[in-house]
Amino acid sequence: MIQYIEFPLGKAGFFSQSWTIMLRAWLFLLIFSLNALPWASAQVAQEAPAEAEASELRLEKCELGHATPVHRFGNVYLAGQPAEEDFPKLKSDGMRTIINLRPDKELPWDEGAAVKRAGMKYVHVPFRGEEQLTSSVFDKVLGVLRDKESGPTLLHCGSANRVGAIWYAHRILNDDLNPVEAELEAKQVGLRDAGYLEKAKEYVETEKVK
Repeated sequence: MIQYIEFPLGKAGFFSQSWTIMLRAWLFLLIFSLNALPWASAQVAQEAPAEAEASELRLEKCELGHATPVHRFGNVYLAGQPAEEDFPKLKSDGMRTIINLRPDKELPWDEGAAVKRAGMKYVHVPFRGEEQLTSSVFDKVLGVLRDKESGPTLLHCGSANRVGAIWYAHRILNDDLNPVEAELEAKQVGLRDAGYLEKAKEYVETEKVK
């Protein structure tokens, strides 16, 4: 014989209200989870290309006004001497920082003034000859190249010979590239002076043991 248990109306109403609250809570969690999934997927989709792009950077030839030779690696341009009239165009194209490795006496015009007139940041770290390629020179230039706030940057000298020496140290110390590949890139950029390369290697070894 089946017996039916009857609850008073007040208790039945209490249980009904409790189940309603629980169902609403579960529905809220379900809707929140479903809405969060596309957002999370979008975040991964946005971050993945940036990571892939960073790993796919390559040193490549390009053109930059009157300068020659010119190579590009991401936002860094490595070049010989640009012309005075190139700087306004570089600014309009998005260049933010100019690093000049040449002493003032090598140019018949004021590069610093031209760069500042164009509205870009000017960093002057001059050296000429192995004896002037000191650790201070490397420290200053590598610091600028390492700083993301520098934005698109042009590093230049007269023919990219001096640029190549700096690039060798930068790629090993800032980018963790192996020395063999770093030397190949430096020579591709324009490094020809064996003395500059030796100074760059000495600097790298000194910095590694710090």
